[in-house]
Amino acid sequence: MEKKNIDSVEKEEKRAMISSSGDLMEFEEHISITGSAKISGGKVNKSIRISGSGGINGDLECDGLTSSGTLKGSGNLTAHGDISSSGSLNIAGFLYGDGSADFSGSTQIGNLVRIQGALVASGSFKVGHFVTVDEGIEFSGSSNINGNLSAQKSIKIDGSTKIEGNVVAENVLMGASEGVRKKQHYRIHGSILAKNTVDVNRTQVEGDIKGKDVTIGRGSEILGTVYYVDKIEIDKKAKLANEPTQINLDEL
Repeated sequence: MEKKNIDSVEKEEKRAMISSSGDLMEFEEHISITGSAKISGGKVNKSIRISGSGGINGDLECDGLTSSGTLKGSGNLTAHGDISSSGSLNIAGFLYGDGSADFSGSTQIGNLVRIQGALVASGSFKVGHFVTVDEGIEFSGSSNINGNLSAQKSIKIDGSTKIEGNVVAENVLMGASEGVRKKQHYRIHGSILAKNTVDVNRTQVEGDIKGKDVTIGRGSEILGTVYYVDKIEIDKKAKLANEPTQINLDEL
């Protein structure tokens, strides 16, 4: 099969070279790739849609990314738009997106993740550093974050989770959905800090918990101190190392 190539971007910028042994088509706003593809480092002034296997050699900047196959990058990935992966995505460096991100396959990011929209992960999601999201976060698969996990809005986790740092958001809900409480376990090596609600079930927290309204559900163990402003509920099968402490709203 004839090999096809596309050089994308303006002359003064470092061009990203794309080649594919399958179909490679360039449209007004995106580039469509099927088959086995290779992408060099540089910038593509369009979004990329890949449905085969692909490799990125170096740092890549594009207007968005959709992958339904296997994609592996040796550097950083910057997307000025939405990011979606339903296959296997492995980026050695950092991942930055100024849209939203949706991962339903196996995702591994070697460094930090910074998403300006919302982040949804329903598969395996592993990050080597911290994760910062402007909107909300939803995890329903298996997640492992080697740093802090933070969002401006709510963080909802219903899958098995290990977080090495702190969890910071407006609301933090872990194992709060009916039907998953007995199946999953959650481990936080840092603290949970919420501006509003904290609801944790079968969760071990090595640090503190702070929230306006706090619920410590069945099977949870809190090794630090639970701080609350208005209301606290503690299941009889939860374990607290210290007595809960009521604080003022300005102490959150």
